[in-house]
Amino acid sequence: MTRKTIVVTGGAGHVGSHVVEMLLADANNRIISLDNYFNGREENHIAGAEYRRGHTKDIEALIPEMPDTVYHLGEYARIAPSFEDVRQVYQMNMIGTFAVVEFCRIRKVSKLVYAASSTKFAIEGDGRHQNPYSFTKATNVDLINDYGRWYNLPYAICYFYNGFGPRERGDGKYATLIAKFERQYLEGLPLTVVAPGTQRRAFTYVKDLARGIILAGQTGFGDGYALGVNNSYSVLQIAHAFGTPMEIVTGYAGREESANDPTKAREELGWEPTLDVIDYIRDFVRTHPRQ
Repeated sequence: MTRKTIVVTGGAGHVGSHVVEMLLADANNRIISLDNYFNGREENHIAGAEYRRGHTKDIEALIPEMPDTVYHLGEYARIAPSFEDVRQVYQMNMIGTFAVVEFCRIRKVSKLVYAASSTKFAIEGDGRHQNPYSFTKATNVDLINDYGRWYNLPYAICYFYNGFGPRERGDGKYATLIAKFERQYLEGLPLTVVAPGTQRRAFTYVKDLARGIILAGQTGFGDGYALGVNNSYSVLQIAHAFGTPMEIVTGYAGREESANDPTKAREELGWEPTLDVIDYIRDFVRTHPRQ
């Protein structure tokens, strides 16, 4: 069987590292990760993959190979900090992604698979204008859809919903909610819940996200693969699941909950979520008893 060369941008990140790991299960896959390590970490490296450090805007020079498939996850991926990091958001999500899409067109890649953001669907369809991150992600969806029309670029677009699970980052201003609560729990600190705490989210297990985007690369085509679960939880419900004290704090409470219709992913890809976030937290608490 002919060996396939697959590029994963952001392959040292939370979801990207799981995509790399799953793709490596097929011995016929050669996996190349391109990551600038803005949020990726070397500790997420998977044996057997090739890792190249650099910005996606330079993908043409950094990836001389002719890949079969490109999974594009290497973007700025936080909402609240995007207001103060707007230049970095623009560089990574606009300039970088344009370079990736052009790379795929010029190299005649068999498929570009893009990890889009569910924030596009928030606020009755106006989520794209709520913050710099959501704006750039939604604009990139338009770009890829248009490249499909203009140049017949084969593509599939998946939408991520609040990934959680192994390799999630819980430190600093880019920490995600579940990992932050895990860290505070382990350090014996109260869980800090941004007021009012009733804001709801649908949380999707990271391995389910990785499996979904790979399925889209294998059999999907076009826009609209929502990799989301049917149930959602408030931040207070998530905190209560840890069974420890919490503290209500002021801050950016986040966007409104996004619309979530996983029908296309389930019917066309056969994708189903496998793990509920509350069950994940209960297992974490069981295996990490506080002293």
